[in-house]
Amino acid sequence: MNLKTFYQTNRLRFVLIIFLSLMNPVAIITASYLNMWQLTSLHNHDSRAWLIILLVTLLAYLLSYFFDMGSDNLLARQVQEFNGELRKKIVNHVCRDQRDYQVSEVENRLTNDLNTVNDQYFNLIPLICNFTGYTAFTAIALLTMHWSLLFLTLISIAVSILLPKVMDKPIQKATEKLSSQNKQYLDLIEKWLSGIAELERYFAGEKLFNVMHKGAKDLERANLNLTKKQQILAIITGSASQIMVIVLYVWTGILINKGSVTFGAVGVIGSFSTYISFGIKYLPYYFGLIKGTTSLREQITAATSLIEVDNSTQNAPYSLCTNNLEVNFENGEALKFPDIKINYGEKILLTGDSGTGKSTLLKLLLGIIQPSSGKIQFMDKQGRVVTPDLSKIGYIAQDPVLFPSTIKNNITMFDDKLDGLVENAVEDVGLAPDIAKFDAGLDTKINLHKLNVSGGQRQKIILARSKIHDSNILLIDEGTSAIDKTATVAILKKLVELPSTIIFIAHNFDERITGLFDREIQLSK
Repeated sequence: MNLKTFYQTNRLRFVLIIFLSLMNPVAIITASYLNMWQLTSLHNHDSRAWLIILLVTLLAYLLSYFFDMGSDNLLARQVQEFNGELRKKIVNHVCRDQRDYQVSEVENRLTNDLNTVNDQYFNLIPLICNFTGYTAFTAIALLTMHWSLLFLTLISIAVSILLPKVMDKPIQKATEKLSSQNKQYLDLIEKWLSGIAELERYFAGEKLFNVMHKGAKDLERANLNLTKKQQILAIITGSASQIMVIVLYVWTGILINKGSVTFGAVGVIGSFSTYISFGIKYLPYYFGLIKGTTSLREQITAATSLIEVDNSTQNAPYSLCTNNLEVNFENGEALKFPDIKINYGEKILLTGDSGTGKSTLLKLLLGIIQPSSGKIQFMDKQGRVVTPDLSKIGYIAQDPVLFPSTIKNNITMFDDKLDGLVENAVEDVGLAPDIAKFDAGLDTKINLHKLNVSGGQRQKIILARSKIHDSNILLIDEGTSAIDKTATVAILKKLVELPSTIIFIAHNFDERITGLFDREIQLSK
């Protein structure tokens, strides 16, 4: 993530941004330079020349507004398109990466981190061009007036470029801290607000307020720290520019007294010194801000890297086995699993007390969690070890994952080729009577906020999803907990008729359910 990638988003537009941004100071400095001749023509009582120069000066100012507005508009479009591409890459990376991402982490990357880089890098491009133009073109104008004025300017520029380097690392660290603190705050919001109903039920809202207040204070503290570092940089660069202005004014006065520069210079040297002052003040400041985003830009670049997935080497899994499987948690606890071998077509009831790792085992099989030690092997229909195509492993979780789209799309997972199979799948999992209650039927859009589908309907939708995708292995983590016992037995009877391998977790089950399975695997601590 750098200037090169930003340029490649739209090369022509980027060139126009640079061109218009440079033409703005050209127009302004031209107008200021003409002011010198306006004063001279007035001094010489040449009203005709004064009027012509005045009109040309006004035209130059109007052009400067056009150049400024044009560059801002094009930059906004370039940034919008650039960020759109970055967000696509970030989401693609998250989807393909074998990592369990926190929602707040991804939210922070897609919003705060990109906005920070925009504000402290890409949005500065026209400003850098402006002030580079002001500095360079003013220097040329000064050279036409007297070489010593340019000499003083170059010395000042050299000093101003070196001074901000003392703040490079502090600003970079402060920027990283702000990004980290923002991620923590988003994580805090996600974890606490998800349980707001429970807090209200126990009248514990004050605890929520205190926690959120502390998180906001920590974020504000990090923001203030970054602002403080930026202000120190501004003070350093601003002081250098003011010293340069004073020196330039004094020296210009000496040159006018000697007759080395024209009389009109007295009226424009102030403007020229201001332009150079701004250039010397802001250019190092902006480059300091850009330098401060180096680490964050490297993180974003890593988060947008393309992860290649070679689907050609993946095969549909039919059976599996585990060997010395173990998961270690950060709190020091560990789960050790017995060696398991499950053949194709077996129907397994997975039981055990709470905390023995039943749900964890399913997440290990799905690759959501990586084992600390041991291994999992999947086999094809012939019993050969293969790299599994995880899309062929169905998973019905305790809290089904649905998307704000139609019921049909949630079953087909947006694969139009499967539309013709939906009705049979809906019938098989007992969802047809529920669909009949909706005015739009299968085209009913699921509302995740108002929950227009019940818990049992949600689980049936996931069951239909697994069935329609020909899952050779089906993992059910209490996936019928919201469905009554009679309906659960009816659904399981249809599921066990499938040739698929099924691993079913349930806490509350009776002989009717147990009798449907080939065997039971019981986990223990």
